[in-house]
Amino acid sequence: MTRRWLFFGFLGLAFYLAFLIATAPAAWVSWAMVRASRGIVSIDRPAGTIWRGRGDLVIHIVSSPPQSLGTARWVINPLWLIAGQLRTHAAVHGPGTEVRADLGLGYRRIVLSDVAASFPAQLVGVLYSPAALAGPAGQVHVSAKRFTLGSRTVSGSAVVQWQQAASSLSSVRPLGDYRLYLEGHGQTAGLRLETRSGALALSGNGTWQPGTGQIRLSGLAKAVAHPVELQPLLRLFGPDSGGGQRNFTLSANLERL
Repeated sequence: MTRRWLFFGFLGLAFYLAFLIATAPAAWVSWAMVRASRGIVSIDRPAGTIWRGRGDLVIHIVSSPPQSLGTARWVINPLWLIAGQLRTHAAVHGPGTEVRADLGLGYRRIVLSDVAASFPAQLVGVLYSPAALAGPAGQVHVSAKRFTLGSRTVSGSAVVQWQQAASSLSSVRPLGDYRLYLEGHGQTAGLRLETRSGALALSGNGTWQPGTGQIRLSGLAKAVAHPVELQPLLRLFGPDSGGGQRNFTLSANLERL
């Protein structure tokens, strides 16, 4: 009899724990996101459960007021927990912002699949304060079929497009459409910048090291239209090296976001 009561007691406890996990509130996702992003990203006014929920996706930067990107929605498949992974489909919808991606979390790595994101270029200045000095405008699009980011490694490829690019430093609007290709190769990712169209031609190559967050891009800048109006902006790239062409080197550190 005692064994039977112990069995039913453990069974009841197991069902109770399963119930608690199944109905865990969406606020747990917000707590986890704040911890993982070191306080940069949070989900305000969460609703639903950790398995299926929604809330306002908010960016917190010390030098700027909190900025809402829109409503985030997510669906987590609990069956992947058996394999030691956490997989979720997430989407964000807001003014000028549309994001869709499948996210997989494993031991010390993040796997992004079927990424399609679009957001205002001004957001780059919010996330990285030095970029705010240029007053970026236009629309940024990010796409990736599969992209894996570890603590010090990166694999896969991604494409970042800056369309109808503009800057508060120039009266020429738009400056052009640009595309940055990223290709992961272990501890380093290669970068390639090209101009699709526009008055300001930019091209370059560089690297990104996820372990240190260091980005370095070297390239060329040249006016192919409106040369007089673009002179103030071109001077920021460096001296004229001949034929109106200017060499530039950009260094940034993502660890300082």
